[in-house]
Amino acid sequence: MAGFVCGLEALLLVGAAAAYLAGVVHETESSLPRTLASMALFLVGALLLGAMARAWRHGASWPRMATLVVNALLVPVSITVIRGNGPLVGVPLLALAVCGVVCALRAGDSDPSPA
Repeated sequence: MAGFVCGLEALLLVGAAAAYLAGVVHETESSLPRTLASMALFLVGALLLGAMARAWRHGASWPRMATLVVNALLVPVSITVIRGNGPLVGVPLLALAVCGVVCALRAGDSDPSPA
């Protein structure tokens, strides 16, 4: 399940980059350098989350801590998004972040590898 959450987050980041690209094409973005930097950051994050999702799918245990960190950091980000952009965007992000933390924690409980 943690791999599914990471994969979903990767897809959402690709979608966010695409939304910024649409803003560039339609010339609605106020700062082209900031927009391009955000797009690059989103795409790098999507690649990392995609790698984590793939590792989860193949039974690796290394993405557990990365999944916990990424999703724990998304909790305060989602609260900021709720305040700035409203609950329609922020609440699903918060739910996904909490789900990611719970899934990563639960995956650690069933890890058969020695400590």
